[in-house]
Amino acid sequence: MAAGTLFAQITHEAPSDSRSETALLPVCCMCGLLRDDTGPSLDDERWVTQRKYRKIHGANPTDCLLTHTYCPKCFTQVMERMRGSQAEA
Repeated sequence: MAAGTLFAQITHEAPSDSRSETALLPVCCMCGLLRDDTGPSLDDERWVTQRKYRKIHGANPTDCLLTHTYCPKCFTQVMERMRGSQAEA
C-alpha cells in the first residue's frame, strides 16, 4: 500500500490530496497554545491561542497538520519538575 493511500485512509481524504507543501503548525502539548512563526520575534509573543490564530490568519488551526512541542512557560515548568524529581531520587 502506498504511503499516500495509507495517509488518505487515516485522514479520510482523497489520495490525490497532497499535504507535502503544508507546513506543520507547532502546538504546546501542555497548554495548547500555537506558535505563530509569522508574528513578532519575541518568544512569548509568538505563542497565541487558537482563537487569535484564526483571527490573524483566517484559518482554523484544527485543519492544519500539527506537531507537538512546549511553549517557553510550559518548558520551564516541565524542566523544574524533572529537576525536582531527580533531586528526590
